[in-house]
Amino acid sequence: IQNLLLRGAPLGAAAEEKSGAVKPTPTYSTFSDLTVEVGQTCPLITCPRCPSKICLSGAATFTSVEMKMGRYRVDGPEEEVLSKFWLLTSLMAFENIGVSHMVDKVKFLSCADCEVGPIGWHNITDNTKYYIAAERVRYVE
Repeated sequence: IQNLLLRGAPLGAAAEEKSGAVKPTPTYSTFSDLTVEVGQTCPLITCPRCPSKICLSGAATFTSVEMKMGRYRVDGPEEEVLSKFWLLTSLMAFENIGVSHMVDKVKFLSCADCEVGPIGWHNITDNTKYYIAAERVRYVE
């Protein structure tokens, strides 16, 4: 174990090597793979690019509200109106989230690790509503 730590391996790697346990690779899905109704709680939500957790299972509820959001992909439209969102009621409900500068009382959300986004938004006039675009994230089964 000490040899692993000296090589700079993460602490978890020492325990895994000692026990022989290997973490299973998560199975990711997209929003189109899910069957969701308004008011339903979310599965584990992750960044669409990296393995960072955005929020844990049950931390958000599905809602329908329209919001115009900027380009997400290079080959995508300049702006698009989205209506499928996961609603979180506190910034502390996130596991990992980045917040942009304010644009017309709205702050856009991104992955705090790889900065992909915008994946959601927050209107600063209501500190109880943080929205994650359901079609711009991945889900872990």
